[in-house]
Amino acid sequence: MKIQINRTLLVWLLTSWVLMVGLMSNAQAENNGKLLIVGGALRSENQEIYKAFIDAIPQGKHIAVVPLASGSPSKSAAAFKNDLISYGFDADKIHIVPLAVKDDRSTDDIDESQWVANANKAELVMALESQVGGYWFTGGDQMRILDALLPQPDKPTVFLQHLRSALQQGVVIGGTSAGAAMMSNPMIAAGDSFNAVTKKSTGQYYGTETQEIGQLYIHHGLGFFPYGLVDQHFDRKARLGRLVRAMAATGVNQGYAVDEDTGMLIDLAAHTLKAVGVGSVTVLNSQKAEFTPFPFSAKDVLLSSLISGDVMDLSTGMVVDPIGAPTRGKEYFDHQALQGAGMALGNNRVNRLLGYELLDNRGASEVKRYNFLDSGEGFIYRFTQTRKSKGYWRVASGSVDGYTVENVMLDIEPIEVTITPRKASD
Repeated sequence: MKIQINRTLLVWLLTSWVLMVGLMSNAQAENNGKLLIVGGALRSENQEIYKAFIDAIPQGKHIAVVPLASGSPSKSAAAFKNDLISYGFDADKIHIVPLAVKDDRSTDDIDESQWVANANKAELVMALESQVGGYWFTGGDQMRILDALLPQPDKPTVFLQHLRSALQQGVVIGGTSAGAAMMSNPMIAAGDSFNAVTKKSTGQYYGTETQEIGQLYIHHGLGFFPYGLVDQHFDRKARLGRLVRAMAATGVNQGYAVDEDTGMLIDLAAHTLKAVGVGSVTVLNSQKAEFTPFPFSAKDVLLSSLISGDVMDLSTGMVVDPIGAPTRGKEYFDHQALQGAGMALGNNRVNRLLGYELLDNRGASEVKRYNFLDSGEGFIYRFTQTRKSKGYWRVASGSVDGYTVENVMLDIEPIEVTITPRKASD
């Protein structure tokens, strides 16, 4: 049988094949590097995180420290360099990249604010690209990073273009606090949970202080982390509500929150997340959730939480080979969970609340925590155990109980509270 293919069809087939090969090559190139995203307040003593960063660097390669976010760039870069040296990394293979937007008062002979112009100098890239296998971004203000490297979403500087190319080649890019927030695109730039949930978002950045108390502000990020939104300082700054609100505002269905002194090691080639450090990594999925814009509410957000050593398959959202003993059907506790708010209630960290009070407690199917102000304005976090929920217990560090949590249902509901002082009885 003689098969005829017309010229137009042949050209289309060849073009499609070339395009497909190109896309496959690009996909492979984009997935060779690693990310180490740390939730801030990284202690010099945290051997697990430093070791994870050093071990991820290709053999024989150098480390470059980027202090762009810091208000004291030379000081913060030198501190991280000293930490690396204390863990055995060769001092001659650690470079401080002259990129900053603030002058460091601790250095009299250097004005580091002049370094910002280096972001578009090709000679800086040429000095780094052949030898550096790991880049580390210090903490500070994430907007300083964006203003310096990506002032407009479609205009990356020369240094950012180099970082993107280097990530394709297999380097590791790490960062803490601001160096974590910058990883996703969109990026959470400001706002606390209470204002994020109870007030409308703002379209303007008012400064670093609004990261502590302020309305939610979303900005474009660098986009190294392609799987969803990133949030940091998660446990100490109680940012669960902020992350859920940011997901609703952006339409991004996945959120990844990292506790302080904790990190998530991302293998872009394997599409895996590994939790490292002392706290937990909380993962939210809003694919089937329902949101009401104002007053804000959220229904059916799935929450999982990982502790050191846990690995998640980012393509499925499932924990790979959970380490601990299953709690479902073998709960250690059996008590009625206290529903409420305040310092008198234990287990304020989300991971411990869901372990102790819910998944390892046969006496509770849901746990509620209230947030409200003197004005009476507030909301409820409602955590519900479903048939798909799973819990795993193990001794995480010394004698500390550690819980891995999968697929707990989270709702956020607006409330009004009346506060009436209780009179002493006769």
